[in-house]
Amino acid sequence: MIVPENATAAGEESILAGSPAMFFFGTDTYSRITRIPGIAQASPEILVATLSGAACCSDYLQIIAVDPEHDFTLAPWLRSNPGVVLGKDAIIVGSRVEGEIGSPLLFYGHSFLIAGRLEPTGMRGVDKAVFIRMEDAYIMADESGQRAEKPLVLPRGMVSNVLVRLEPGASPSLVANAISRNIMGTRALTPASLAGTVTRHLEGITVLLHGAMLIATLFSLPALLGSSVLLARETKQEITLLGMLGATRVFILRLVLAEAFSASVIGSLAGIAGSAIFLIAFQDAVALALRIPFAIPSVPTLLVDSGSAFLLTILLGGLISLYPTVNLVRSETFRKIGE
Repeated sequence: MIVPENATAAGEESILAGSPAMFFFGTDTYSRITRIPGIAQASPEILVATLSGAACCSDYLQIIAVDPEHDFTLAPWLRSNPGVVLGKDAIIVGSRVEGEIGSPLLFYGHSFLIAGRLEPTGMRGVDKAVFIRMEDAYIMADESGQRAEKPLVLPRGMVSNVLVRLEPGASPSLVANAISRNIMGTRALTPASLAGTVTRHLEGITVLLHGAMLIATLFSLPALLGSSVLLARETKQEITLLGMLGATRVFILRLVLAEAFSASVIGSLAGIAGSAIFLIAFQDAVALALRIPFAIPSVPTLLVDSGSAFLLTILLGGLISLYPTVNLVRSETFRKIGE
């Protein structure tokens, strides 16, 4: 994606975090980009940030106006969904945009109808975006002076960014350098540069999370050992009563281990359920706070991570239960009980 150099941060925020943005190139920038060697196809886009909290607008979203003649981003999806047509006043919405297919959305006083909905991508710049035709964007801007609380100004012939598809074998970094060198005031956002931005955003929070995990573990061990001591004392009273009722040593030992196992299972399942609820309920807040793409992991990934946490909890629970179990086996009360 080629963006104005002074809008690099805004372009990254728009793609990664879905923050609505508006910026423009010079009038001839698009045609000059198409002449750079190594570019097979170029798709111009106009970014329009909707008004926040205004009666003329359905929500604070990023509108992306595309040129159907040159677009190669929505085109494959439209071909795989032949019943969806991006016609006059029709819009394609991201997965996180509210509204049913066929329902209207109002932007700058202009009414559009939802023609289709994209699948979730995890990129808020797509999932929270609305795609329209450039022609409709200009009509919306022309009408905004009378219909909207704030007029929308879209200079004709100017675009916000250009998506480029490279020729087979072309190097993204070399083409990006060629664009920046030949067209002053531009910046190329490549997958590598966006990945670097995400990594920088995550560095601090990763260190914080690892530190919090270590501290929580260190503080929980004394609590678990303390509970084991209390359990060992309580167990002596229980086994005395069970021995009087005729329970065998094997039965009592199994009972103690079963209690520890059950506590570990219940605790791990409660922790996994709590984490899942937090992950689902606050995924938008996490993505906005960290300014990164965020999507719920796939079911196999969730099962692997949950299973690992479950097994680790069972292992720790088993180790902690060794203290009351050893005390039980060594106790005089336990020795007096029959086999």
